[in-house]
Amino acid sequence: QADSASAIIMNPFTGEIMAMCSYPDFDPNEYNMVETVKEYNNTGIFDAYEPGSIFKPITMAAALDMGIVTPETTYIDNGEVKIDKYTIRNSDKKANGKKNMIDVLDLSLNTGMIFVVEKLGILKFKQYVENFGFGERTGIQLKSEVAGNIRSLSKKGKIYSYTASFGQGITATPLQMVQAYSTIANGGYLVKPYIIDKVIDKGEEVYKAQTKILQKVLDQRTSTILSGMLVSVVKQGHAKLADVPGYNIAG
Repeated sequence: QADSASAIIMNPFTGEIMAMCSYPDFDPNEYNMVETVKEYNNTGIFDAYEPGSIFKPITMAAALDMGIVTPETTYIDNGEVKIDKYTIRNSDKKANGKKNMIDVLDLSLNTGMIFVVEKLGILKFKQYVENFGFGERTGIQLKSEVAGNIRSLSKKGKIYSYTASFGQGITATPLQMVQAYSTIANGGYLVKPYIIDKVIDKGEEVYKAQTKILQKVLDQRTSTILSGMLVSVVKQGHAKLADVPGYNIAG
């Protein structure tokens, strides 16, 4: 019963968009048979949304990369964190006690992400979020791409980085999330997505896409460690439905 959805498959090493589709959609042969003009939009690049918990690996990546935490680092989960007039709770509404960073991702603990971003610091957190490409268009060769919004990270007050650590109060497009996860998957490089592989004019190839690495975001070691932690999320954590027998799926 979702209002909208998108699915994107990207080669994390090259940036090639191998598949992209979105809903609601329309039939190009009967393009006027739509209920609203929104159905013409490509959700994958046009609709920025609060990513929520799938943003947690981005925060964890920054802290791992800085050497501020390891997978074995522990904290005490009291089930909630009070900041100013706000109280932030875990989605399970539980106090889970002593947990490590693997547990934080496995159980998707909001308090754990606050622990991580508190140790990381607001400025470093913001820097890594920007390095992952958030707040800017990816530059894919499609019209109507939006940049998302991470302006809250420039505001005073820890509440903004606290909520952003688990993907709330900021927005991103599905393509930006795919680009960020590809950075984790490929060894730490932010790769520009492309959808046009080549152009042939009068039988001759006049354009061939080239992989463009925008910058190094993470150390290879960080990429490897975090990928292993994300495999744990699928094997024994919140994302068990994504498991595929015979494969190590990170999510």
